[in-house]
Amino acid sequence: MRIIIDGNEYEADEGERLGAILESFGIRAKEGCIIAVKKKVREESVETDLFEIETTRGRMILRVECGEFLERWRKSCQGYEGAGVRWTTKDAVVFGSTVFDAQPSMEPVSLGRYEVTLSLSGLSKENTLLVFSKRPHSASYYPPKGCAVLGRIVYGRHLVGLLRMGDRILSIKPVLETKELAKSLLKGEAGTLLEDGDRIFTKVEVELDYDSPVCGEQAYNVLNDGVIKVSSETSIYICYNERKVIALPVEKLGVRKRGSFTVRNSGENVGAAYIYKKEAPLAQSHTIVGKVVEGLELVDLAKEGDCLAVSVKPPRIDLLGKRIADVRASLNAMGVKLETEGAPADTDLGVIVEHEPQNSLEIYKSGIVRCKVISPESILKIRLYEDKAPNSVRYFRAVTGLERKAFGKLKVYFATPKMEMILFKGNEEIAKGLTPENTPTGNVVSGSIGVTNTVKKFAGMIGIRMTDSDRFGPTAESFDGTNLIGEVEGGINLLRRLKEGSEMYVQELRG
Repeated sequence: MRIIIDGNEYEADEGERLGAILESFGIRAKEGCIIAVKKKVREESVETDLFEIETTRGRMILRVECGEFLERWRKSCQGYEGAGVRWTTKDAVVFGSTVFDAQPSMEPVSLGRYEVTLSLSGLSKENTLLVFSKRPHSASYYPPKGCAVLGRIVYGRHLVGLLRMGDRILSIKPVLETKELAKSLLKGEAGTLLEDGDRIFTKVEVELDYDSPVCGEQAYNVLNDGVIKVSSETSIYICYNERKVIALPVEKLGVRKRGSFTVRNSGENVGAAYIYKKEAPLAQSHTIVGKVVEGLELVDLAKEGDCLAVSVKPPRIDLLGKRIADVRASLNAMGVKLETEGAPADTDLGVIVEHEPQNSLEIYKSGIVRCKVISPESILKIRLYEDKAPNSVRYFRAVTGLERKAFGKLKVYFATPKMEMILFKGNEEIAKGLTPENTPTGNVVSGSIGVTNTVKKFAGMIGIRMTDSDRFGPTAESFDGTNLIGEVEGGINLLRRLKEGSEMYVQELRG
């Protein structure tokens, strides 16, 4: 039997189950992620009340509205094939004739424009004419009893006024509609029995849009592990909001069509990702970053808490933290020219901490990337208390750039010779919501990282203590004005060399 898996066709034995098929073809579904199985749709052609009339002038569609005469019309209509125009007036054009099994009515018929009737000419069913009305009028056409008006033209109406003597009906055919007899989309399990023509989806394939490079980089962050966990779902979209950020620019806007992948650029959920099951209108708060090109069926199935495996095109250009020697070959393969900045020794032994352009899609577009390389020993290693101080940690990541990159940067605001603490510049604008959280009690130890909260004047100031203190936090504020957000785990002695205006690269350790 024929099975299609993630767009690729395979041949399998009858009666195979999903788990066995995936294993036999070496396809490993991501653990914990749902699989969609779309059963083959069986179809049946169903006759309708529509009939296609092909004439020498073109094609018309007749809708038969006399329900009790529909079957009789269906059996006799082909008798008009080859029939020519018998006569035409300012009111009607008449073709004929054929046999129609009915009793004639003696009542006058009132026809509207484009309506159609049968005329049992001479009161004889063997001489039944087909009448097309050009304009509203009444006449004694002797139609079948109970069917004064057979129906009306619903397509190609303009042809009624063009038909002339010499024109003919070439064919009359019923219009068939396809009816789906069975259709199902279900979550696949290892024991799911498959049938010929079934489609299996193990992942969602997303193609990013080069017109949204900054929000596109946020999409890479969201999809970094190759998995989306559905935070919420509606009939319109699914949403993943576990990688929110402080701010994003407005980039490509447009109607959010089915399959659109967007990132929210303003409001409460900045940085949240959405995939659309149905069309939604343009919104200034949603940047279109890409579209689903395969596996949208998984989105249709997904419920809150489900995980979906995701692959992204083009792949992310992930350079931060890597050595030049390790990325040169891959960049060459992508057609991207590499330039470096840094001490000669660092070029060989150092790691990349910054690059320009900053975003993968811009690098693809420009075809060149300039990397800043420094010694790994020059990078401050830190660990943040996301569980204890989530808002302050989010602020710190935004200020340093860690919310979207593997390495952040701090600029020294104030340093003293005794080095009891060192202060770094914050961002007053986004510090307004830093209410107290995880304020210290007892002793603040050397290496503690803190942020001044809104209890104090200089909210948003970032500091690291170089000595223990039972009175002041890392920003030299009393405990009530201090939010503890993390600690230094490596390289604290690097801080002693810093002066006002110096910059320090930081790497967040996770897990």
